Amino acid sequence: MVEIFKNDTPGTATDLGTLAFASNLPTDVIAKTNVWETDGVFGVTSPPISDDIYDYYSFNPYQLASVRVSFHGRTVGDYANFVSVFPVQGVSRIEGDISGVWTGGEHTDSSFGQTTVQLSELLAGIFQSEYSQIDTSAVTTARDEFPDSEAIWHLTGETVILQVSGYEYDGSTAQIISNNGLPGEVDFRLAIDPHVGAIPEVPDEPDTPDVTLPVDTPDADSSPYQVYRFYNTLTGSHFFTTSIEERNSLITNSPTMSYEGNTFDSNATASNGGTAVYRFYNTSTGTHFYTASADEAANIRSNLPQFNDEGIVYYAHTSADSGGTALYRFYNTQNGSHFYTTSETERDNTINTLGHYNYEGVAYYVDLA
Repeated sequence: MVEIFKNDTPGTATDLGTLAFASNLPTDVIAKTNVWETDGVFGVTSPPISDDIYDYYSFNPYQLASVRVSFHGRTVGDYANFVSVFPVQGVSRIEGDISGVWTGGEHTDSSFGQTTVQLSELLAGIFQSEYSQIDTSAVTTARDEFPDSEAIWHLTGETVILQVSGYEYDGSTAQIISNNGLPGEVDFRLAIDPHVGAIPEVPDEPDTPDVTLPVDTPDADSSPYQVYRFYNTLTGSHFFTTSIEERNSLITNSPTMSYEGNTFDSNATASNGGTAVYRFYNTSTGTHFYTASADEAANIRSNLPQFNDEGIVYYAHTSADSGGTALYRFYNTQNGSHFYTTSETERDNTINTLGHYNYEGVAYYVDLA
């Protein structure tokens, strides 16, 4: 046996450092996605080439409630490879892929490709049996999913330790047979990125900076609704609330929510002809969606179970005739969230420079703060 690395047990796991958790790090830390090569090489028949078939890595979850894990083993030509990524500590639930198989050329249907699929599924079953404390009811195994296999890991707050394994059959069937039918190492790319949410900070935790809450002054035109905007640094989306209590709680307890102030008001009410604005929480993406369309809200309740209805958050104008200002809506095709702004400059800049935002027009009308 040739041992290349020393990270072959949970106790000797390689610390991945900061990964991509930039929102929770000091400003002088440059976050990056890491790339590794596994040394886990073994044969499908006994004895294996090496009994060091697992590599272990660890990372600090900071205040993240969940992370998005994506991985792939990509080759060209004739190949059959698989990568498995199993959390063995610090995770309470997995939603999505824990292993991926990628085949190409003649191995899409060859016996080596079929063996790779079977072994991937076997290891996944062993993992689920050995780590029964982890909820794996939503676990899947991927087959030829590009660009990545992907899963959401729900974190417990303790150090996360993950176990990686995999191999590659490279070359034609004749070439593999000439090599005694043995697989080789597989190059793989693994990315761990923030998904959504934050574990609340422990009260009175040392070095926690003091929080300064906004000073509220009487609204000049006595608007019944002052709308406060936050930028969620984990999801890359915005959150709106009219509740001072909710605003202050986020400022105090959620360091990943960056407060951007009172961005607009609304003078509309149910009694003066205003239309209700409904707020929904997307449990799949951790983002919020707002609509003044009763039909759109009803459709979401009926057909999109991943959206939690959070009720009416304020009222808005249905047209500019009441003196309201247009609130423009965009759809972010990268993370499935929506962006809202009353600024024509911000609207035009988004249209001209951010191609992954689809402009959806005026959502409804509000009043300037």
